[in-house]
Amino acid sequence: MTTVAPNNETADIPHSEEQQGELHWDYVGDALDVLTAGLAPYVESQLKTVFGDQWIRQARASFRRPREQSGSGRQEEFTWDAHSTLTVMWDQWNAVFRQHLGHYERSLVSELREFRNRWAHQRQLNFDDTYRVLDSIERLLSAIGCDTEARMIYERKQELLEREFSDKINERQMQAHNNRNKWWTVGIYIVCCAAIVLQMMLAWSSSGYLIAGFVVLVFIYLIYQRLQYEPVVYGPRECRKCFRIIYTPDCPYCGRTRRGEVSA
Repeated sequence: MTTVAPNNETADIPHSEEQQGELHWDYVGDALDVLTAGLAPYVESQLKTVFGDQWIRQARASFRRPREQSGSGRQEEFTWDAHSTLTVMWDQWNAVFRQHLGHYERSLVSELREFRNRWAHQRQLNFDDTYRVLDSIERLLSAIGCDTEARMIYERKQELLEREFSDKINERQMQAHNNRNKWWTVGIYIVCCAAIVLQMMLAWSSSGYLIAGFVVLVFIYLIYQRLQYEPVVYGPRECRKCFRIIYTPDCPYCGRTRRGEVSA
């Protein structure tokens, strides 16, 4: 008896993480679930072909510490998740999988084991890491003939790319818009300052120099403040994760959900 477990090995997400990091963490977690769904049946079938009824014992032998072994502890059960699937595949490579897969697929297994461990220990994952994980999972699934799961990962890759680049384009457009408005404002300040000072000089003659100097200093300060960096202000748009309309860079609706609760 075997089961495929959802990837809820690390349910807690630190509350200090940025939402972007949380999104990448979710992408990797979902991709690992898809990997398990496609890879586990293949691994199990190959183990049964080679070891027959002894395949569970051989699979358990791939774990060096008892607490790493999947399943309830009963000999007739073995639970597959991303960790157990990749570990068994790596450990049993020469005996089972080398006959059908090559060095390239073995390197994918090694790479995915490392990224899965980083994900499980809640280490920071950026866009490059996330895209690489999804790409490696897609390639491995394609190599074993899991076309449906590979297509799912491909669509997630495209979604990730669209989100990353559309956000960057929108941010650059907003920055350019803010810069144009900023220089228009500075130009108006300069014109107003020149007009006020000129009027004071003509009206008050020499007695207006002190006040004119003060006015110039005030406008210099206002121009300085206007030229300071300002965060990009986003207009209303759709959150790419929950699809609600938001008005801030981070979505206030998505929250910080425990993957264990989602999987349940």
